[in-house]
Amino acid sequence: MKNIAIFGSGSGTNAENIINCFSKSDSIRVVVVLSNRADAGIHARAENLGVPSFSFSFAEFKEGIPVLKKLSEYHVDFIVLAGFLPLVSPVMIDAFPDSIINIHPALLPKFGGKGMYGIHVHKAVVAAKETQTGISIHYVNERYDEGTVIFQAVCPVLPEDTAEDVEKKVHALEYEFYPKVIGQLLSEKYSVLMSTVFERATRDYHKADDVDASVQNPYAEGEIMYHLYLKNWIDAVQWHLEDIIRDPDIEPAEALVIKRRIDKSNQERTDLVELIDRFFLDQYKDAVVLPDATFNTESPAWAVDRLSILVLKIYHMQREVERTGASESHIENCKRKLGILLEQKTDLSVALDQLLADIRAGRKYMKVYKQMKMYNDSSLNPVLYGRK
Repeated sequence: MKNIAIFGSGSGTNAENIINCFSKSDSIRVVVVLSNRADAGIHARAENLGVPSFSFSFAEFKEGIPVLKKLSEYHVDFIVLAGFLPLVSPVMIDAFPDSIINIHPALLPKFGGKGMYGIHVHKAVVAAKETQTGISIHYVNERYDEGTVIFQAVCPVLPEDTAEDVEKKVHALEYEFYPKVIGQLLSEKYSVLMSTVFERATRDYHKADDVDASVQNPYAEGEIMYHLYLKNWIDAVQWHLEDIIRDPDIEPAEALVIKRRIDKSNQERTDLVELIDRFFLDQYKDAVVLPDATFNTESPAWAVDRLSILVLKIYHMQREVERTGASESHIENCKRKLGILLEQKTDLSVALDQLLADIRAGRKYMKVYKQMKMYNDSSLNPVLYGRK
């Protein structure tokens, strides 16, 4: 059983929705609600649903210890911020590493930061004449709205929409998706964990934005997270090599060097996919395969490969949306494409988790196949072995 604490500062509609969604779960439950305001409506909602709630002072929250004692008393594993306004202290973040999440009513990194909450965000979106907005669910760090984004969902903003109209659309997304993402995270759904690693690698690569930059993998060598991070880094490098080689003014000799580097990168990428598949094969080696089990057209790791590429596409499409000097039609077209990519990522994540659940339950079975790439093998490529 995973125990959740919800922190809120307002009326508590999101908290109420989350409590209700997990009220009949046998693996996740909301055990306590906390607020920085004694008069917040979230207390009454919690009380009506039989969940204990408490308030704390600014000093108590900043110090952290009194709040941590209360969380320890209820054996809290995970913290969910739902309309919680204060900046979370480093003491809390250190005590719950990668275990505090927040929902922001816009598509970060736009319209985030101090003072960007509730109706203020929606007014800013309308004033900026945005054609779409949405929600961002992200891990919490020491700065407002800057933690790693876990999930985003999009809704349109029509020319006639008021801030209140936008607020209703965003609330609908919050109620639909926040409990789902919480459930995925606490059920250790691989797609969520993988997306988090891929987004971190993509962000880290673009700090230098250099195909020759040295990878600084933050995970322990041999861990699956280590290989996932490396996989996305290789994808990012290859993405940019493909950009460079398409320069019409590139020297042929330089293009040939890059082409061979891409070939080598493709082999490394394939090797990593096979390694990830072996990880899954080992994870589910004790699964009892049912008599009517079926075989999937795609192995789990090749779905993971597509997820890594989607994360990169989303990152670059977001940059196009924000590109200064681009035409309005280009920006609008890229916004539309970004919405499609985010939907694809959600669908692929669901499909991947379903496939793994089927393998775990024995409804499907998997094998690991070598790709047998022939162009890099001097004994199989006729151009290479013909030279001998």
